[in-house]
Order: sequence, then C-alpha cells, then structure tokens
Amino acid sequence: MKISIRETSDVKNLSIIDPKSEVDYILDFIGNTGALIDGKFTWLGDRYACDNDTYIWWRDVVADNQALADRINDLEQEHGPEEVCKVVHAAGYAEMEDYASTVQQALDETFGCV
Repeated sequence: MKISIRETSDVKNLSIIDPKSEVDYILDFIGNTGALIDGKFTWLGDRYACDNDTYIWWRDVVADNQALADRINDLEQEHGPEEVCKVVHAAGYAEMEDYASTVQQALDETFGCV
C-alpha cells in the first residue's frame, strides 16, 4: 500500500504478508478498522495520503502484527494449529495497538519466549 505523507509528500509503503499464502492483506487489515473511510486516509487515485503520525502508528501496528503472524505460523508448524489457536483465542481482546503484544505474551507463557 503506497502512502503519501501529507506533511512531506514522501511516499512510504505498508504491507502485511500472510505467511501461509504470501498474500499482502494490508488493505483489509487497515480497512476493517474503518480507517480508510474515516478521514485518516485519503485516496489520491494511485495511493493513499495520511499525516505522519497516522503513518507511524500504522507502521508500528503492522510491524507488531506481522511479527505475530510469523510467530503463529512457526508455532503451528511445531505444535499444531489447534494448540496455537487455543492460546491465541484465550489471550482475549485488546486495543489494536496492544493486541500483538497481548497475544505474544500468552504465546510466551505457553510455548516459551522467542
């Protein structure tokens, strides 16, 4: 996903890759929160625009969730998807910016630290 930073006109990229399918699902990841229609992002025809603070927030959330998706995939290979799924679901719900760290902590407690 190409993003133009409003303050600087720099063009940045965000992506989050499903480790199983290798599909980039960044538009769904951000879009499912409503952020593509609530004014945080503006469609410019070939890319989105947002302010730098919004970009940094999403960059960090995406990085944390990419690391989580990769770890879940690795743990599923080692322990089976059912066992990992139980831990992920038992971790409960958290705000978006805290979700990955909440699940990572639950995975640490069950399977050991990375």
